[in-house]
Amino acid sequence: MRKMLSGLVAIALSLALTSTSAQSAPVVDGYYLLAYSGDIYRVSSGGTTIRYVSYDEWSAAGFPAPRPAPTEYVRYVWSPSITAVTRFDPDSADTWMWEYVDFPAWVHAGSPVPQVANFIYGSYFYKWATSNELFVEDPGGVNHHLTFAEWQATGPQPFVARSDEGFVKLSWSGTPEIARMSSLATGRGAPISFTAWVEEALPTPRIVSRVTRDQFYRNYNTSTIWYAGPTMHRPITYPEWQAAGAPAPLLVNVPSTWLPPASWQDQDVQVLPTSERVVALTFDAGASNVGVASILETLARYNVDATFFVTGQFARMYPASVRAMVGGGHPVGNHSDTHPEFPDLTNDQIRSQLAAADYSIITAGARASRPLFRFPYGARTTLDIAVVNDQGYVPFRWTVDSLGWQGTSGGQTAASVRDRVLAAARPGAIVLMHVGANPDDGSTLDAAALPEIIQGFRAAGYRFVNLSAFVP
Repeated sequence: MRKMLSGLVAIALSLALTSTSAQSAPVVDGYYLLAYSGDIYRVSSGGTTIRYVSYDEWSAAGFPAPRPAPTEYVRYVWSPSITAVTRFDPDSADTWMWEYVDFPAWVHAGSPVPQVANFIYGSYFYKWATSNELFVEDPGGVNHHLTFAEWQATGPQPFVARSDEGFVKLSWSGTPEIARMSSLATGRGAPISFTAWVEEALPTPRIVSRVTRDQFYRNYNTSTIWYAGPTMHRPITYPEWQAAGAPAPLLVNVPSTWLPPASWQDQDVQVLPTSERVVALTFDAGASNVGVASILETLARYNVDATFFVTGQFARMYPASVRAMVGGGHPVGNHSDTHPEFPDLTNDQIRSQLAAADYSIITAGARASRPLFRFPYGARTTLDIAVVNDQGYVPFRWTVDSLGWQGTSGGQTAASVRDRVLAAARPGAIVLMHVGANPDDGSTLDAAALPEIIQGFRAAGYRFVNLSAFVP
């Protein structure tokens, strides 16, 4: 983005360029061409008035030959990113124009050799809550860990204190997992790869023994202890458990006192067993919660029952959303802990997935998730179904997938979602939708289409049920 500067910032920016620049006086009035972009500007009043000129304006003026703009190119010594700074009046820093230049634009400008600057406008200075280190992100998106001398050379520039974010590493873990924490207070975070950590400029992680809302647990019929937290979710060794302080693990997968009736076992239910004109709206929640508020508002406005299937990871990241689902009167089912493909798991791993998710759902404020369950990706074998049944769950598939999750980038629209769902109307239909946004385009087509889906079903004589009403 092209920037013009003003105020006291100009004083600091004067440090950014060397004092040996050939340009020392304002340019003469006229037209000027930016070599890296091809844009033309009209400069007047000795360089203090600068205005972009469109092609039509340039044509109307008779295509006057523009002079080369007085542009210099700068970069930090530690970064390949190049920024163009155009100074029509060298003594009036509030008129300087700064713009990040990508590789094609740099080549278009003739591949000029950039000067090294101590400070470049558009840089973002920040400090994580988990260390005293200072960082900067340059206009090209390159991060750098600043030394004290480098920071002083910038002016020094003020920095943003990211007081609830940072990086943590478990003191007792025998493996080098680091988590990027988006909220230290609530324990929200995820493992970060070595490559991503390098891209963040290797911030030193805070060494901790526990993280908010993490959990040690073991299965009823094994002695293996598992750890579930933002850094990892895996079985831990006995020495690791001792180094963590030997916390008492939560006992999970205690044999259920309730098993699904025989008529509900050995199947992944695709259609409810009824001849009545009823339909079950179901929403999977495993990624973002962007559409939750809109979906709940629509369900309340039309007085419609629905069912939500939530992963443990979602419940840990968005506990308020889970409480809102419960507050709306909707049952919350189990959608696994971390959304793996169940055919790739052992029976014990399946039990752990169910137990960890159930614990997180309850902790977030919902009732126990039994007996409602949905397989991640719909992937399952007959053995997977049997293991899930043994844990007191009935798996529910779907009659129709709205495909709203594909988003506008996948060729879907709210209208296509509506039409696809309504075309599948039949007694006992189960509709699959999602609460999250498409990660590429940010659309929430299921939430957008929901009002017309409800209206369409009602116009066809259908009423709405939640899945809890059907399991004895």
